[in-house]
Amino acid sequence: MITSGAGGQRGEGIAMRIFDWLKKLGGGGNPASSDMSGELVFDAGKEEFGGLNFKTAIDAHMKWKMRLSAVIDGTSTEQLDPDVIGRDDQCVLGKWIHGEGGRNYEDSMLFLKLRDDHATFHRCAANVLREALTGDKEQARIMLTTGEYSRASMHVTSALAKLYARYMS
Repeated sequence: MITSGAGGQRGEGIAMRIFDWLKKLGGGGNPASSDMSGELVFDAGKEEFGGLNFKTAIDAHMKWKMRLSAVIDGTSTEQLDPDVIGRDDQCVLGKWIHGEGGRNYEDSMLFLKLRDDHATFHRCAANVLREALTGDKEQARIMLTTGEYSRASMHVTSALAKLYARYMS
């Protein structure tokens, strides 16, 4: 979960905290080993720039793992559609990427990486959901925890952190 806070020591920026958090989550840099738990603290009032609340975007993408796990476990009350989930322009981040973010940062290699990673993330989430809905729960769980979905999730979070660090530091 991500919270806002006053920050750490003097001179410590959110960018370093993001990268430290990612390293911790990633098991020392291995995105497949991440369970996406832990807490990222943004300085108060520093969660947003360029029309995107980074705290909200990161948190929403982290929650997908829980939502997909609930489908796999049979405990979800949501009616999720893989064709909708596979689209990268339906969530808050996707709307920003295909809207204001694209207009303002389309020349940034960091932005282009985020755009590509985000599309991959949604494609992978849809694939996990399809496996779960067709009854291959074991394969869906593998895809979710150690497969391409896990890597894609970490790549989106990392790309968001790098973009944030570049423009907020």
